Formats: sequence, C-alpha cells, structure tokens
Amino acid sequence: MRLKPFLFLSGLALLLAVSARADLAFVLAPAVQSDEGSNEVIFTGTLINTSPTDDLFLNNIQFDFMDEANDYLAADTNVFFANVPGILLPGETYADVVLGITIAPGTPPGQYFGLVTIQGGTNIFAADNLASPLFEVSLSPAVLGAALSGTNFVLSWPAPPGDFVLQQNSDLTTTNWQTVTNAPTPSNFQDQVMLPVAAGNYFYRLAYP
Repeated sequence: MRLKPFLFLSGLALLLAVSARADLAFVLAPAVQSDEGSNEVIFTGTLINTSPTDDLFLNNIQFDFMDEANDYLAADTNVFFANVPGILLPGETYADVVLGITIAPGTPPGQYFGLVTIQGGTNIFAADNLASPLFEVSLSPAVLGAALSGTNFVLSWPAPPGDFVLQQNSDLTTTNWQTVTNAPTPSNFQDQVMLPVAAGNYFYRLAYP
C-alpha cells in the first residue's frame, strides 16, 4: 500500500521533466527595414531566455512571407546561424543581428510583410515554435537626382533592387515619354546616366517596367 503514493509522485516528476521548456522573448528593433542601396536587408533584435532554470536551444529559423512578399523576398538563413548563439543560458540575452532578407531584382516599391519563427526548446532536438514576430521590408519609390559635370549632367537614383527605366519628355503637356537608351552605370549603390547638356527643355522621370 505504501508504494502507490511513491509511484504517483514519481510519475508526476517524470511528467514535469518531459513538459518543461524554456521560453523566448524576441523583439525586432526596428521591425521595419528599407532596401536603400542593397539587395539584402538585415534585421537586428533582442532574444531573451526568460526561464530562470532551463537552457534554451535555438535550433532553427523559419519564415512565412505574406501575399506579394512570396514573389520578391527570400530568407538568408545563414545570417541567423552565423550570428545567433545556439544556446541561451537561463536569463541570458542576445542583442544583435538576427536575420537577413534578400530582395529580388526588379521588386516594385511597396511594403512587404512576413513572420519569422525561431524554433527550439530545452534540448538540441527540440522544434517548438518559441516566438514569431512580424517584420516589414519597405521599398520606397526611387528619387531621381541631377548634377552638372562639366558640359554634361548626371542623373542618378538608388540601386538595387529596382530595375527602373529612365525616361525623358520635352513637353510635360504630352504623354510622349521616351526611354533613354544610355545604359546606366552602377557607382556607390547608385545607377547613373551621363547626358550632354542640350538646348531646350527636357524632363526626366523613373518608370517601373
């Protein structure tokens, strides 16, 4: 008769040991990044093992892209595995680079959203979804700049990722925009076109194909 309480308590202890798991607090700071001059954006964040007793194994990272983000964004998982420690001790904090998102050439301006999920738990084989914050990649319309260079003027705009087309028009009262045939030259994360200064009025704009 005395064995029954012992067996019950042992089973309860085993159940608690199996179900125990560390918890992760995960905040991206900031959660919105722009693409200015790069085909990849890097997100920094803070990871905290909120358990006072259990080591936290960070075993994997997964991404879910929403709507059009599926067509233009991709995960660079090497950023996670190269920077984030595999184990956080009880109460330990990591605050630095967490994830990278690559942007396809020709991605139109807009706001693209996704969820990042870190998986792990209290051992190297654990695959619990520990935290899933939302992130945003914001691609602004390119701003066209102009500067004189001797007898020429230089038009420039941020690149990559947008494959913008430079167009010109001599009369803004018409829709007769013509594509400039000069191929842009990349320089310091900018696309540049050099054109001779000509008589008359010429207006320029960037168009997305």
